[in-house]
Amino acid sequence: MMHIDTAQVAAKVESFKKWTIGTFKNSKQQLLEHMGKIDKTVDPEFEAQCEVLKDIHRRYGLVVAAAKNFSHVLTQMAEAEKKLSESFYQLSMKEEQIKAQCTMTSETMRGVGEQAASLDACLRYFISSMETVYNQTITDTLHTIYNTESARIEYDVDRNDISAATNPPQGQLTKNLPVGATEKCEEKKAKYEKLKNDAKIKMRLLEENRISVVAAQLEKLQSALAAYYSGNAKLLEASVRELSFLQSPQPSFIPTM
Repeated sequence: MMHIDTAQVAAKVESFKKWTIGTFKNSKQQLLEHMGKIDKTVDPEFEAQCEVLKDIHRRYGLVVAAAKNFSHVLTQMAEAEKKLSESFYQLSMKEEQIKAQCTMTSETMRGVGEQAASLDACLRYFISSMETVYNQTITDTLHTIYNTESARIEYDVDRNDISAATNPPQGQLTKNLPVGATEKCEEKKAKYEKLKNDAKIKMRLLEENRISVVAAQLEKLQSALAAYYSGNAKLLEASVRELSFLQSPQPSFIPTM
């Protein structure tokens, strides 16, 4: 017969009960805030900075998506040019009277296809770098911001509970606070303030480093694009060789906190 540890079961039930109550209170706090029926802790400057970063993150996502589409087109174009080059070469094997023209066209298309493939290689490196910035570096900072918001809600729940108990509406009796309620509220406030400070530091470092990293990647891409559209195959090859010796940016240039 299986032995059931009643103490362990009771502890799990109590833990689930606390989680359920906490989740309900947090959801209620958010709903009442949205309806404008309850007080919330605000930091206009910090919140504005967070919204700016969220918008920047969205725009980087658009760049990554568009660059991937462009890369897909280049891949298809390079393959099509390669096939066209091969078809002219095959035709030159049978058409002696136009062999020279077919061969020249085949060589031209082969060169054009190689340039498209080279540009695609440069673009793929750029995409890899932007994905690091978009999916990891900025996302890491946003994760801290979202944790800050969750901590703020938890703090406001306790703060408003204490306020409601000690300053009840007219006609209602003052309620006794649970033991340690004030200390618990102060702990949550300290957690919120620490996370907010961490988020501010991360946003500052992100601003300083993101610009330099992305600017360097854009310069490389611009060089490759200029070489491709001017037909400068040697410069384009040089760009590809340069990128082959470089490594993608580190997953994050923002320190872990």
